[in-house]
Amino acid sequence: MLRYGAGLLAIAMAGSLGAQAPDLSLRIETETGRTQFRIGEVISLKVTFENSSQDPWRMSIGGRNRSLMGLGRDRFIAVPAAGTDDPLSYHLSEGVSGTGLSGMTSRQQTTLLHADLNQWVRFLRPGYYRVHGLFHASPGFIPGVNRPDVALESNEIGIEIVPADAKWQAEQLREAVAILNSVPANPDDQTFEARMDAARRIWYLDTPDSVREATRLLGTADSQVSYILQTGLRASGHRDEAVAAMKQLLRKADQPVTPIFLETMAALEAAPETPRRRYDARARIAEQLRAELASVIEQKRASAKAISIKTLLDNLPAEAVPATLRAEIARLFQDLPAGQQSELLNGQWKKIAGAEMIPALRQIYDAAPQTIYQASPLVPIAVERWYELDPVQGRTLLLDEMSRPVPRLPFRTLAILPDATLPAMDQLFLEHLEHNTESEELIARYATPAILEPVKAFYVKRDAAMRSRTLPNVPNVASPACDPPLVAYFLRADPVWGEHLLRELFAERGFPGGRCWMGIVGQTAAYYVSPEWEKVAVMALQDQTVPVKADAVKALGKYGSGASANAVREAFRYWHEWWKDRVPEFNDENRRLEQAFLESIAHAKNGNITPGDLDKAGEFCITADCSQRALEYRQQLQQNQPF
Repeated sequence: MLRYGAGLLAIAMAGSLGAQAPDLSLRIETETGRTQFRIGEVISLKVTFENSSQDPWRMSIGGRNRSLMGLGRDRFIAVPAAGTDDPLSYHLSEGVSGTGLSGMTSRQQTTLLHADLNQWVRFLRPGYYRVHGLFHASPGFIPGVNRPDVALESNEIGIEIVPADAKWQAEQLREAVAILNSVPANPDDQTFEARMDAARRIWYLDTPDSVREATRLLGTADSQVSYILQTGLRASGHRDEAVAAMKQLLRKADQPVTPIFLETMAALEAAPETPRRRYDARARIAEQLRAELASVIEQKRASAKAISIKTLLDNLPAEAVPATLRAEIARLFQDLPAGQQSELLNGQWKKIAGAEMIPALRQIYDAAPQTIYQASPLVPIAVERWYELDPVQGRTLLLDEMSRPVPRLPFRTLAILPDATLPAMDQLFLEHLEHNTESEELIARYATPAILEPVKAFYVKRDAAMRSRTLPNVPNVASPACDPPLVAYFLRADPVWGEHLLRELFAERGFPGGRCWMGIVGQTAAYYVSPEWEKVAVMALQDQTVPVKADAVKALGKYGSGASANAVREAFRYWHEWWKDRVPEFNDENRRLEQAFLESIAHAKNGNITPGDLDKAGEFCITADCSQRALEYRQQLQQNQPF
């Protein structure tokens, strides 16, 4: 194993010189011990990262799918370089954006990773190659300490690349396509990984046949698989074959055309352009492709038509969606994958909203199983949209769900009725209370004071049972009853008793096994807030426990009145005065509290935020990240941008 320093000259020549790190090292080996591979065969590596320090270190390599972080700097190097290339080098001429944090962070002595060499080095011709890794490790956050990245060079391994015969290539492609064509009834993690492996095999083969299959599958595969196929097509040495295949598929009646299909096709057609003109070319070609798809949409059938219409809707503002497309997508709604149905019912709802959608929404609700378990996430949003389109029928449906011993819809959906209370439901809620915790939420939202006393009796009985609870060989399990929905109901139905109970739960620290006090303020606010609640929340700002302070800060920012915003700012100022001279002691817990303070001020529900407020918040920050974020919020506020 080569530790940092052994290959210093090679690193410097590669333009990757970093600081020394004698407590870090990198080792690579093939996953199975094999050293001979065909062109296009998966070459899996085991990457061992040794960290003998006590500090966390991050590397851009994190798994079999290559991160774009470190592109051009972090790499596997094959010698001789002639006969190889970097399949993802096309990103260097386009710029990399939106990749987010990726890779892995090591806080332990040994971290084992698995990587596909194929995503870093493509072997174009047979031969013997020597391969080693050159990666940079970034130090984790340590308050008051600024450390540079370090370069790590691994050991060297030898790999022999031999030609791939046509029979082997055809068999590999057949197996991979069969996996991706199959749709398991109950997909699990193992199935998911098998599909990802199949997509990678198609990418690495990079033959004219594999490219044509990849273009077809772009319209039918799930998003993660499609991304791998897209990457393979963008990196392919057979781009002309890919474009030709996609032109035929665009017009084919049973081929779904997805956004990633058009995006990939546009990128491939724009590839000959210079980097400076490539972005404009892609946008122009993508618009032409959408127009071509619109011209052939009536030739599409069933799910292919539904998915292709969804693709057109993605790039149309709501006001520009033709009535014919609205009617057709409503008719074909059940032919869409659940994920696309969810997109339309959520962020794209205005594009399809209309009475013609009611039958489709009813179908989704009627198909929900008659069980005691909550329905899939698609059902509640369908019910909410149904209520929006037809409040009379929607109200009846919601009341029916509330009448079930265990509603199938989440509280968020059941709570959308405008009624302050539902007196006719009081007794039913009370009957369900003994057996169904969801009834507590409905009581918090809709019950009248008429059932206050029996609900109090229920709570007192439960509280006594909780406090007297013991388990064999488990000490200190007893704790008070922690029922934020009922606390919220008591605050509404009997404010004096509700405030007394909230204060009691907040002050109850005598049960080591109980943690109700750590979140009771914020959890109660999710159901009901009042002046009585706010008094307790403001009091919690002075608590000695940091998570309790953070809970109160977040809750007051989200639910508090304008008056409470002053209390949050004052607490932030006091916190700053305490920590400004103790930076070396600053920890992650207080970093999270600092963020909570800033977000509470910047996004205060009832506060009239001004640039001056954000300036002051920035002054109260301890970390540079907090100060920078406060400055960004200020700039966005001045530019009237949401943040």
